[in-house]
Amino acid sequence: MTGNREYKSDVFSMLLEDKARALDVYNALTGKNYTDLEIIEIRTLEKGVSLTVRNDASFIVDSDMTLNIYEHQSTYNPNMPLRQLIYFVTLVKDMLDEQYVYSRKLVRIPTPKFAVFYNGNENRPETEILKLSDSFMNRSEEPELELSCMVYNINPGNNARLLDKCPTLQGYMRFVEYVRNNLEQYGRKKENYAKAIREAIDRCIEEGILAEFFEKRREEVEKAMVFDFTYEKQMENAKKEWYNDGVVDGITQGENRTLINLIIRKIKKEKTLSEIAEELERTESELAPVYEAVMRHAPEYDEDRILEDICRKAQE
Repeated sequence: MTGNREYKSDVFSMLLEDKARALDVYNALTGKNYTDLEIIEIRTLEKGVSLTVRNDASFIVDSDMTLNIYEHQSTYNPNMPLRQLIYFVTLVKDMLDEQYVYSRKLVRIPTPKFAVFYNGNENRPETEILKLSDSFMNRSEEPELELSCMVYNINPGNNARLLDKCPTLQGYMRFVEYVRNNLEQYGRKKENYAKAIREAIDRCIEEGILAEFFEKRREEVEKAMVFDFTYEKQMENAKKEWYNDGVVDGITQGENRTLINLIIRKIKKEKTLSEIAEELERTESELAPVYEAVMRHAPEYDEDRILEDICRKAQE
């Protein structure tokens, strides 16, 4: 993707750089009523997993000894457990002196808590749990390593009780809704992004929605949102190209869904990539992108998600 995001976080992460807003979200998720901001220690990474954007929000709550890692999604991504595992390991590594892990004394670390807030255009359930073990090539009923994160849909009409308890999430949802409404009115073209975002910020300030934040960080928010909507448009175009032309070398037009269905059936019969390639008279390298995407979505095998997954990987 074009563009460089090293200069900033996304808007959600900017919001949670503030202790009060981080505590607001934490209280809403946990049912706590903490008010002392000194129990919050912001531990945000300098860069995200992609090394191009810091789009996580992480902090320690001393009272509960938890390390909370939150992330926002405007495009559904099934790989969030893997991303958050990398975040967690990186954060803990920064906290500890390496020699401690070789000590005979048990090393104590904060209890990890993971959450994802989704507000993309795709129709998703109010809540869903993503698990790291869903990515494993060889599935197990009792995986030796697991990470679960709850995904909260914060689009209008979803998780009303959570949003009512959390002005930060409520305000963020409203802001994004205003931007999208403006784009529907003006047309979803790049030249309209800045105008739609500026007017949404003005409206939020006028209505008292995260007004102090927008007044203080308006320029950063505008730049971040322009990039976000540009990225969404690029992903949308890439998805169309996938449907029309295919993105895997050697696979012809119109063959995508048929091939995915064939591979799903053979995986259910416990066929290996090598065996599938031989039976379909293809090379392993030719089938690998589709095979790996199907395996990442086992056992549900949602065809649309598999298509999106292949599209995203092809653009990386």
